[in-house]
Amino acid sequence: MRPSETQIQIVYQRLLAQEPDAPSDFIELLLDPLIETLGNRFPNESYAELVPDVVIDALLKFVQTPHLYQPTKATLWNYLWIDVQGDMKNALKKNTRRQQKEVIFDPVAHDLPDGNINIEEEVMQKIEVTSLLEQNILKQFQQEISDPRDWQVLLLMVNGERHTSAFAPLLNIETLPMSEQRALVKRTKDRLRQRLKRYGVKLHEN
Repeated sequence: MRPSETQIQIVYQRLLAQEPDAPSDFIELLLDPLIETLGNRFPNESYAELVPDVVIDALLKFVQTPHLYQPTKATLWNYLWIDVQGDMKNALKKNTRRQQKEVIFDPVAHDLPDGNINIEEEVMQKIEVTSLLEQNILKQFQQEISDPRDWQVLLLMVNGERHTSAFAPLLNIETLPMSEQRALVKRTKDRLRQRLKRYGVKLHEN
């Protein structure tokens, strides 16, 4: 449920006062309401994963520079709402451009076995290729992912898992507030995507 402007302003003033818990409290107060509102604004199922990412990024950015908000121009809710809508539109444009440039790796077309395959091959069937030569992808992929926790997170991502509760135990963050869990999970997933992109590999997100 959307918080009142009074509730938002109370936590915002704590942000300005640089109270240690204020950033996490601010994010926790507004995260779910903004995700719900933005999801209603962009109801297409293909946008489902973009919505929370956009909201988390916007809130993390805001709590780092709360002084940039000018109360005389808009209520804080409206300010954030305008911000996440603009970020969402930019994210959709960026996603569209990226998809147009990517070549989907088809395991059938490239004669990958469809019987008893190992986990690396199973993962490889769910990635997209950009600049790497296809025959070198698996080797580069194995070299890139060495941390066991990263590997487990990656497997969840490949299998289409989107719930923070599934990732939190792998990162040992179950006891943190949900807003912090979501932010940390997002950072981990983004870090893995960026590392793979350096090798020309992009996870295929269903």
